[in-house]
Amino acid sequence: METKCLNDAVLMYVKPAIGKIDSKNELVMALTVDKQTFSTKIKRGLVRVITKRVGNENIAGYVDRSELWQAESQDGLSWHKTSVLKITGIEKQLDKLGKECGGKFLGLEDPDIYTDEKGIKHIYFTIAFMLDKKRGYRVYLGHANGLSLDSLNASAPVMKPLKGKNRGYKEVVISPITTNRYRINLTESNDKDYSVIASAKAKNFDSPWQPFGIPMHPKKDGKEWCAEHASPCAILSPNFTKHGDLLVGIMNGREKSEIIKDKKIYKKFRPGLFLFNPTTGEIPWIASEPLFEDPDAVTITFASDFVELNNNEGLLYAHVNDSFVRVYKINKKGIADMLPK
Repeated sequence: METKCLNDAVLMYVKPAIGKIDSKNELVMALTVDKQTFSTKIKRGLVRVITKRVGNENIAGYVDRSELWQAESQDGLSWHKTSVLKITGIEKQLDKLGKECGGKFLGLEDPDIYTDEKGIKHIYFTIAFMLDKKRGYRVYLGHANGLSLDSLNASAPVMKPLKGKNRGYKEVVISPITTNRYRINLTESNDKDYSVIASAKAKNFDSPWQPFGIPMHPKKDGKEWCAEHASPCAILSPNFTKHGDLLVGIMNGREKSEIIKDKKIYKKFRPGLFLFNPTTGEIPWIASEPLFEDPDAVTITFASDFVELNNNEGLLYAHVNDSFVRVYKINKKGIADMLPK
């Protein structure tokens, strides 16, 4: 498969993993991989399919309606969607949450898959609502589990909006380290017009998580490439790479928007590196420059998952322009060269 070197750390596979460049008919994004199947003949995962888009993804105010689909691949590089993800009991949860927030359900978004030590698969996803009576939205960090992607049962969301403080939580990253019988996981939340990286204490995978803090706020912690929005993508396994006692993470960051003719125009959105302390939940370092930018991106290159291939390389999945997914091979040595000395 044709590749293109973007820098010493990133090699891009030119052909999209799923979806098409400049397609307006089928928009797909947020591919996540069931890593327990990556060594098998058929690799499995989930992808977010946009069923309706109103507006432009580069201008504030656009609205997506979406659903989650199962996806399969033989090589991890080319994927195809197979069927809509079925979750037993999800309708009951949606009805309850819709009444709670007074909003209109927009769809399930941005999935993540985590398999625990007992082999149980935990699926996390955004449950998005558009408010009916006032401008805005609410998002819940939904959860379902089961022995496979074909036998999932919904539970209550592990995180909900904090009244008067934020619009909710989404985009979870499970910490690989347990401290004092809990993990400090990372999610995306908001503080007014900023998207922030928030942390949460989790004693298990399915009961409510406790909001813990905001270890990264673009207004005070961000660099130019992540000065307005920040969202966690992955914390790399310490067996793959680490930096002293700190773990290496990949986040997504967006530059400050511009106001043009009364419209808020989004600027570039790209992946970048950070360091994470799994015992305190702190993010003590963020790269001064993004990791890379996809050459076909108008503004958006948003990383959604990372899979280790061996001791030296891994695959990063990212969606471009909120419309198709591409794969990038990440070189561990190239990553190490970008970290602080």
